[in-house]
Amino acid sequence: MVAEWLAGGKRNGTVPALRAMFNDAASAKAGRIVRSNPFARLGISRGPGRPHEQPPSEEQVWKIIRSARELTTPSFAAWLQVAAFTGLRPGELDALRRVNVDLDRSRIRVVEQFSAATRTFTLPKNGQVRDAPLTEPAREALVSLPVESEFCFAPIRGEHWTASARAYHWKAVRAAAGWDGSLYLATRHFAGWYMVNVLELPSEDVAIALGHTDGGELVRRLYGHRDVSRALDRVAAAYEQTASQTQLRLV
Repeated sequence: MVAEWLAGGKRNGTVPALRAMFNDAASAKAGRIVRSNPFARLGISRGPGRPHEQPPSEEQVWKIIRSARELTTPSFAAWLQVAAFTGLRPGELDALRRVNVDLDRSRIRVVEQFSAATRTFTLPKNGQVRDAPLTEPAREALVSLPVESEFCFAPIRGEHWTASARAYHWKAVRAAAGWDGSLYLATRHFAGWYMVNVLELPSEDVAIALGHTDGGELVRRLYGHRDVSRALDRVAAAYEQTASQTQLRLV
């Protein structure tokens, strides 16, 4: 498969999938057998990504959350709100236990994820345990939920949410909210966009919040989605401020 791709083949989605599966295998219990990833460091470009695929606006995200509150369980609505305002991956939220939420320090300890492929708990992506920010909208959603199990988000059936359990609810919610994009774009991608464009945080800080280890490169390439209107407003405002200061010096 790799040779075919390198030779110009069209199966360009296969190798990244294989690479991801071997990373998961190496970081899980199978790591005792799978000690290295044969698909890593092949020198294959990741491609341009999806820099032009825009996440929903903040107004649209809140519409999605309101639709979830009206149509689904409080647990799923809270799941969406925490996802959109922390940037945690879906599997990390599915596996999130209350013991790993520190309200005093405003931190979420990300120690595991629930793998939809293997239906088991594994280490987070890249095999690294990390801290994530417990933002105010996320805190609000979490404390509103009753304690029903050790997991933060408990569906009516089952101990915690899974991708298959979420799919039915998400389909109804996005239809009601008028959003035709993906769940990932409306949550993790939105979180990255919001941190960069609205909060105007450095890409390096956003990368840490999202659990990246590349110093902000992926945020700039995929998640930043620089809002053109906001960028132009900042440039104009900067010039206006400079002009005012120059006029004061000339008086």
